[in-house]
Amino acid sequence: MRDVVSWRIATLLVLVSWVGGGVVGAAVAPKGIDQLREADLIVVGVIDKVVVEPERSRIERGFGNYDWGIYLTLNVKTVEKGEFSQPQIEARCFRVKSRRSATEYLSVFGHDPIPGVGTRVRVYLSRSGTNWNVVLPNGITPHDADTNETVWPDGSLGQAGELAGLSGLMYTYLLPLELWGLVFFVFLPVAFCVFRVVRYWRCRQGSDKEESESLG
Repeated sequence: MRDVVSWRIATLLVLVSWVGGGVVGAAVAPKGIDQLREADLIVVGVIDKVVVEPERSRIERGFGNYDWGIYLTLNVKTVEKGEFSQPQIEARCFRVKSRRSATEYLSVFGHDPIPGVGTRVRVYLSRSGTNWNVVLPNGITPHDADTNETVWPDGSLGQAGELAGLSGLMYTYLLPLELWGLVFFVFLPVAFCVFRVVRYWRCRQGSDKEESESLG
């Protein structure tokens, strides 16, 4: 019994450290200028509006995974690559809202930087049907960024005020599914065994007391 409990505790410690490390360590390296220029569409414009909406994740599609969809409306000044003739374009970014498990944090956290209204930017976009998505993770750059050194991160773009209150890096069901599995298959069986042992000894002590009193 003691060996089984020790093995379960050791397994728990290993998995907890793995779960915590997964959330902290997951990231995608920023792309350099040459990689960003492979985008389907490149525009220079001024951000006119920022809209944030909670939505099902398009990256981790399992039920219970959510992102913040961040939609930028840009007044287009110049089209540097591709074809686009409208005065405005809506570009989608995202940030992670919550994940149901630790392993599903081992992908991408979303876009950064995402600047605010009035910022002049160059945006690198990929087509998804009739929609345009900002290239991950750093497809928004200063409008005059021409070298890898000025792409990421220089801090000059700032952060949209609409993003300040967004919560993120949370678990949809309070704990990751991996730990819920440990609760049901480790904690509860151990607690049940402890309860049975304590109950047994209390009954045994009660019987011994009654027997000694009867003999006395």
